[in-house]
Amino acid sequence: MSKITIILPVYNVAAYVVQCMQSLRAQTLQDIEVIFVDDKGKDNSVEIIQEYIQQHNLTSHWHILHMDSNQGPSAARNAAMRKVKSEYVAFVDADDWIEPEMMQTLYTNAIEHDADISSAAAVLDYPDGQHTYMMNPHVDSGELTPQQRKYLLKNYVSNFTTMLFRREWLEQYDLHFPDANSGEDSSFMGQCYLVARRIAQIDQPYYHYIIHPQSISHRKKVYRGKQKRKAFNALIAFAKKNGCFGEYRWVLCWVYLKKAILSSIVDYLKSI
Repeated sequence: MSKITIILPVYNVAAYVVQCMQSLRAQTLQDIEVIFVDDKGKDNSVEIIQEYIQQHNLTSHWHILHMDSNQGPSAARNAAMRKVKSEYVAFVDADDWIEPEMMQTLYTNAIEHDADISSAAAVLDYPDGQHTYMMNPHVDSGELTPQQRKYLLKNYVSNFTTMLFRREWLEQYDLHFPDANSGEDSSFMGQCYLVARRIAQIDQPYYHYIIHPQSISHRKKVYRGKQKRKAFNALIAFAKKNGCFGEYRWVLCWVYLKKAILSSIVDYLKSI
């Protein structure tokens, strides 16, 4: 059993995926499985990945999972999660890259604190060479108190690619990405913070988000409002299912207002 499985949806990332794969191969932690999920893009991303795997003799622990049709990143990640048997699960976008020490550091921290979630920080890399740091809201590593949980829920950003998630814990709570095309990552993180028992956290930036005009997350689409409401309805349903809606009702209402309603209005104003 591997220590970590890294899951990467693949959709039209031919210009960036080699850099991503090089950063995965350079990880100082060796016991890593990698699952690329072919989400049926229109470029030759999958062929590039297949050639790289063969060229570097990675077939024993790097795999490609083929979807039947293009279903979006949520379905791609969920399909791969059902295949995972490792201790921890990580998610990387195939057009980004990670520092060599990322997985080793996160795993060591997770084991030290017996954590369900182990997180670091990220860097936004812009085409003009500028960089911006993205930090997760900070709480002390260890068992979460109700006050810390409320703080995380009120202030979190959807930096799930900066994290490791304990696989058995994900299965215990049936944690997965909701079937939505916007807000699904943020809804997933909200669900995770609702039921995480222990976390491990460092503020060192190890994950690099590559900002480019083609990034799905930067396209202006009016229909996002409906999709975001769908995603955060899933968060509310998850809270009710797991008996924690009452205790966190008001902070969850704030999350819904901020992330499903207000952000949709901002998206709409940017699109007109």
